[in-house]
Amino acid sequence: MQLKRSFALLFASAVLALQLCPGILEAATLATEVPPPPEDEPNYTVQTFIITAYYSPLPGQEHYVTGSYESDIRLNGNGTNGADGTPVFPGMIAAPKSYEFGMKMYIPGIGLTSVHDRGGAIVNAGDRGNSHDRLDVWMGAGDEGLRNALGWGKRTVEVLVYGINPELEEMVYFDVYSTVENLATQIFLPTMEFSSDLYYGSSGDKIKKMQTYLKDWGYLNIEPDGFYGDSTAEAIYDLQLDFDIVSGPDELGAGHFGINTRRTFDSLIKNPDKATSILEEKKGENLLAKYSDLYEQKTLFDKALGLGDRSEQVTLLQEELSRLGYLRIAPTGFFGETTEHALFKFQQAQGLIATASDAGAGYMGPQTRSLFNTIIENRYEAKTRLAFQREEVTSGRKIIPLPNDLVASLKEED
Repeated sequence: MQLKRSFALLFASAVLALQLCPGILEAATLATEVPPPPEDEPNYTVQTFIITAYYSPLPGQEHYVTGSYESDIRLNGNGTNGADGTPVFPGMIAAPKSYEFGMKMYIPGIGLTSVHDRGGAIVNAGDRGNSHDRLDVWMGAGDEGLRNALGWGKRTVEVLVYGINPELEEMVYFDVYSTVENLATQIFLPTMEFSSDLYYGSSGDKIKKMQTYLKDWGYLNIEPDGFYGDSTAEAIYDLQLDFDIVSGPDELGAGHFGINTRRTFDSLIKNPDKATSILEEKKGENLLAKYSDLYEQKTLFDKALGLGDRSEQVTLLQEELSRLGYLRIAPTGFFGETTEHALFKFQQAQGLIATASDAGAGYMGPQTRSLFNTIIENRYEAKTRLAFQREEVTSGRKIIPLPNDLVASLKEED
């Protein structure tokens, strides 16, 4: 039961940690109101989801993330009832069609809730670049619902999935979540370069400052003018894609200068020496798929491998050994004597062992695994930078200087 409780305690500890900050002791008492996952119901699976948020727009709100009530309605829906007719409630889940209505889930930060809604953007893993099945959680109505939804953003979460079980009572602790999010906003975020969200359609010095950073980083193609219009929203969206803040244009925070985007800005602003390198790597990572000769999925080794093993990780090891010139057979996924000898020769060349009789020879242990992962990381980083440089040259934003002798010959031809 301790494993189950850890999900609830993870969120509760966030509240308790705030006791260290003056003036918010009252919030800590809310942690006792957080219900743990059901302990008498053992039938569940742990599944990883990408969870985004939505809300119900109301006429006359202070802000609309897309600029108007009508466009927020188009993005979020009317938000009065789920697809199964259930009236919306904080914590209600929209899921892909592969999940039945009424399926119970325990979500850290939300509580025990269930599926009652669908959505065109709520997709299974593999669709639209999502690495996991996607869920959407309803965060409320009006300005408060919008703040909660933007505060949640996009999260990858491990969820307890209980299935259809009418005996399990839904219990969400949404008030606790809202309180913690508000406290964090009031206490921690004012120290950031941008201490509050900036909204589409607004104008002012803060907008111009934000645009200046976007221009310097190569995302904005207009001169900073202090108006948050389409060009600025598109620039923010491009940055969000590069830093995995959103997955697509149908997410609530796409193109919005919200908390996760502000955190990214802050990390880049506070590390100006690293900012250029980080930006080139992030942009290049998203460009890899465009260039087939560079494309690679970064897959690292996560366990020991030895004689007799058969797995995808063995195939990966064989591919790496072939790439480095130590293995001359096609990858089979089976760790046989040929693979063992090739791995030994690699270890010997890298100075990890001296002879075939040394402990660990021909076996992928922690040191060998770490070395292979470093090789993969370095190769992937080099490819992302090459993809970025190639795109800069192809688009005409960067010109490669010609050697002096070639320049001279071209002039002679002229």
